[in-house]
Amino acid sequence: MSLPIPDMWWLHVGACMFAGMLAWTLGLALHRGLRISHAARIYWLIVWALAVLPTGLVIAFHYLAPESWPISTPLPLPSVAGLEEWSSDFEFRSHEVRASSSVRDWLEPLLWLLYLTGAGVAALRWGKGVLAVRRIVQGAGPVDSTDLPGSLAVAEQQRLRDVGIALRSTTRSISPFAVCWPQPTIIVPTALMGRLSDCQLQMVLRHEANHLAQYDPQRAALMRLVGVVLWFNPFLRLIADRVQIAAELCCDAVATRSGLEARRAYAAAYLEALRLSARAATPSLVAAFSRHDPGSHKLRIRHMVQGDSRCSLPLWLSVALIGLALAAGSALAAVQIGVTTPARSQVVVAVAGDSPSMPVAPEASPLPSDEAVMAHAINDVFANPAIRFGFPVAKPRITSRYGADGGSRTRPHRGLDFAAVSGAPVYAPANATVTAATTQYPDGPDYGTVVVLDHGGGWQSLYAHLDSFDVQPGQRVTAGTQIGRAGITGKVTGPHVHMEMLLNGQRVDPEPLLR
Repeated sequence: MSLPIPDMWWLHVGACMFAGMLAWTLGLALHRGLRISHAARIYWLIVWALAVLPTGLVIAFHYLAPESWPISTPLPLPSVAGLEEWSSDFEFRSHEVRASSSVRDWLEPLLWLLYLTGAGVAALRWGKGVLAVRRIVQGAGPVDSTDLPGSLAVAEQQRLRDVGIALRSTTRSISPFAVCWPQPTIIVPTALMGRLSDCQLQMVLRHEANHLAQYDPQRAALMRLVGVVLWFNPFLRLIADRVQIAAELCCDAVATRSGLEARRAYAAAYLEALRLSARAATPSLVAAFSRHDPGSHKLRIRHMVQGDSRCSLPLWLSVALIGLALAAGSALAAVQIGVTTPARSQVVVAVAGDSPSMPVAPEASPLPSDEAVMAHAINDVFANPAIRFGFPVAKPRITSRYGADGGSRTRPHRGLDFAAVSGAPVYAPANATVTAATTQYPDGPDYGTVVVLDHGGGWQSLYAHLDSFDVQPGQRVTAGTQIGRAGITGKVTGPHVHMEMLLNGQRVDPEPLLR
């Protein structure tokens, strides 16, 4: 890692909030400057995507990028596995952590606890809304055609039935709403059906049916889920509210296509629904007929009566905005990944007639292996078919590379750290003889449980911080044999596997040698 633990957390959180602030600010500026309609749902969806795209790309890169890519990807809210400090001589010695271990031991769990507490509270609030809606839907009863005020509402009910949407009524004083699970259903309070005219009820049903046709319940649930994960970002909530208002305005427009008189009647029905639901808050999970903030009520009533005086979003502008969001989001993600990833220099090494770029430690670092030794090691491996090294873990993901420095390290890292959960199997990378398998390694007391393998030809490999070992000194093992299990023994801050490679007693970068 190139940054201490708190800096890594604040950098990722700050990058996420910066993306949200940038999206919200630019979104408002373009919306006002170009006089884009408040009902431009696609526009605000693009703004929301710009706010979450950088974080999404970092997460996707972390989990999906091949290990052969030249940078190591950090977690969005990272944990640190292994911060060893090595001595400057060429022999195995004990390592020590420069910063206070006790501080790091409680700081990272405290940060995780803070994040998970916030996410848990957001998830509980969402779950409470889901359960409230579920109870309303389960308690609602079917609507008979004789309960409807006229032929228009009856015809609308039949049309809904034909497309698989159920119409149910509830005795609760709530606003009408639609749900998509377990079956597409529109819930209308019985009291409201008794107060609306035939035409008004038909328009209310059209409004809710259009929410289902546009997949608004699914979209709202997805945005709420992202909001739970990124609960600390207030800009996502602001943008999500704009998306919901735009969705309501679009559904209002579909419901009032009949003309001015229909729009006025629909506005009267909207006010009636507001009066009915004033005593009970509509669950925030669903895309309900009314929203409980004065600004959106005024905006919707003005659109109902006067229509929309602003311009719609042209296709060319939609394409341009999507391109801008992708470019800006990718750039922010690249910067975020680059800042939190240790850099590696490249040296050209001739191997079997080719000239691939092989990563080595920076030239300025006082490492025991220089370019000549590294070139000799790689040529030795490729020239000798009997020497082939595999990865020591099943799903290799490197969390700290050879030569990495910075953060709490005072000297460059002398091996590779592989992410692994406690108890994960560790395998021999090649045929070897076990030379050490001990919980008290004499040349490195902070290594914890250690296994050392001798592969012949001057090659040795070491595996530290193991939970346990499955081999004994003098035992012959073949490539792929389980030699132990990953753990957190020794001086570490998280479970991982530390691997070192030596050629004739001199450490070399293991990464170019692994296949």
